[in-house]
Amino acid sequence: MVDMVETEVECCKIVSKDVENAIVLEGSPELGLIGNILGWLLVEELNMEEIGYIDSKYFPPLAVLYKGKAIHPFRIYATDGIVMFLSDFIVPPNVTFDMTNAIVDWMERNNSKEIITFNSIVVREKTQGVAGAANSDESLERLGNLDLPILPFGNIAGLSGTLLTRSMLKGIPGSCLFAEVLSPYPDPRAAAEVMNVLNKMLGTQVNAEPLIKEAEEIESRLQELAQTVQGESESPAYM
Repeated sequence: MVDMVETEVECCKIVSKDVENAIVLEGSPELGLIGNILGWLLVEELNMEEIGYIDSKYFPPLAVLYKGKAIHPFRIYATDGIVMFLSDFIVPPNVTFDMTNAIVDWMERNNSKEIITFNSIVVREKTQGVAGAANSDESLERLGNLDLPILPFGNIAGLSGTLLTRSMLKGIPGSCLFAEVLSPYPDPRAAAEVMNVLNKMLGTQVNAEPLIKEAEEIESRLQELAQTVQGESESPAYM
């Protein structure tokens, strides 16, 4: 039996197995829910094992249902050479700094190779699909080799941005992949585009087709809703 190791800071604690020399992914629900959608796809397609969780009294009162079973809302998964921190809620700002330090301490103890985070950019029209940013020249060059557009300026909010800066201070390479989204609502199609880039970075062959099908279903429902609303607006008004 593998021992569970606790990494504790003031606001929270990580209870997890140690996994050495892995690439670490972070998936949390920012705009478009890109990280969260990607995380669940990876769990299913790579048959990832749940190896731990993060806990805090500052988390929202929440349990996540998965196949009818209640699970922790912030879990840690692993498969061959990959570890993923997956949250089903937006991490409160007052917890982000200390939690990030705990995650980076866990990475440093386990000699993690790098961290890859996910975020999104709200645009009027999708043009380039996926863009990137990094915390080191090495990581920036790697993104450039993938022919990814690089975001030259801006802010990276939330857990994904803080992880980049805190890991940089520890000398751990980090990258952030940005999906283009048109609204804050779930965008599986944008997540599928990020997955295609992530496959190249990880050397995996995760099938993004389930996300495309999900996107088509959402788009179909939105079109039906729009037609319904339009039909109602064309109904005669009575005073």
